[in-house]
Amino acid sequence: MRKPVYKYPDFVSKVTLKNDEKKRYWLNVEIDKEKDESILVILKNPSRATKEISDKTVFNVCNYIHRNQSRFLELKNIGNVIFLNLITNYETYSDKLQVIKDEIIDKENLMTINDFCGKHKKVIIAWGNHPSGLYNEYQILKSSTMEILTKNESEVFFVDKMSNIGNPKHGQVWGYKNELIGLK
Repeated sequence: MRKPVYKYPDFVSKVTLKNDEKKRYWLNVEIDKEKDESILVILKNPSRATKEISDKTVFNVCNYIHRNQSRFLELKNIGNVIFLNLITNYETYSDKLQVIKDEIIDKENLMTINDFCGKHKKVIIAWGNHPSGLYNEYQILKSSTMEILTKNESEVFFVDKMSNIGNPKHGQVWGYKNELIGLK
């Protein structure tokens, strides 16, 4: 079965990124060139979004933020959505990441997250639960990322709810009417 191809929504005016064949460190999607604020969205790992095509998660998150700009004050002036990930490796099905278990913790990625958090204060965490076979590595990445957010005094949000084991709802499954909640 072929995966559907997602185009960027019509309101997207520019897409930039840092990637290679196997990894993506960041993806910046301009959703309104008249607005000057950016928001970071930290997900699990990149699926397929590139400069030319979106994927289900990036499409959904961009639409959520764009549709809710008048509903949530925190989103009102957002012109750019910057996607970061706990894991940089491209993989649509995160359960397949366990074959590269030893490569999952990427110091360059943690430095990238720190760099972006130092420049942009608003952050939505949206990584969902751990991939199969990577519980310990995922715990290290989440803990390191939360330390970075605390150190940079980021304004941290999540959408709708946390899972039973304390992870934020993944951006792919946000509903457009879900609440944006500040992390205390």
